Amino acid sequence: MKKIITILLIAIHFFYAFGYTLFFSVMESAADQRMIALLDNDNYDESDLVLLKFALYAPYIQSSGSYQRCDGQIELNGTQYNYVKRMVRNDTLYLYCIANKQKTDISNTKHLYAQQHSDNSIDTKTDQPSLKQFSFIQEYNIVPTEVIFNAYNTSLNKTRSFNNLNTQKGFILKTIQPPDLFI
Repeated sequence: MKKIITILLIAIHFFYAFGYTLFFSVMESAADQRMIALLDNDNYDESDLVLLKFALYAPYIQSSGSYQRCDGQIELNGTQYNYVKRMVRNDTLYLYCIANKQKTDISNTKHLYAQQHSDNSIDTKTDQPSLKQFSFIQEYNIVPTEVIFNAYNTSLNKTRSFNNLNTQKGFILKTIQPPDLFI
């Protein structure tokens, strides 16, 4: 009986730790598949499309005469968008995107869930600006700290300017067999 309860508690713990991320990723991919199916069947309103322009810095890219269907996604300001069609004209990429409201809702729920279950508190905005706590004693109480490194001070007195002629004395001028390190 104890083994069954232990296994059940471990399974609940793993679902709590990893199950929700798996659940949210499956829901997001399902929302993506539904949106792609709608876009492939041209089942969308042209007025819902958002145009994005990107400068291209490729020297030998050819301009396309018409828009082509493309797949992909982008997130802008917390809203998930799916690519609908694209066109390259001169040095500019034109992308028409449509908002994926289902995926945006799932993503926002996932972020809210992660915020609530992490150690970070949700930031709440207050009308009053925070005041700086000023204390004269903390601001002007300077504790004198004196650290003396004896080894450093003695080595400072012994330093000389670097001279290449001194380094040549340490080199062995004749060739010898290097020692065998692996016996």
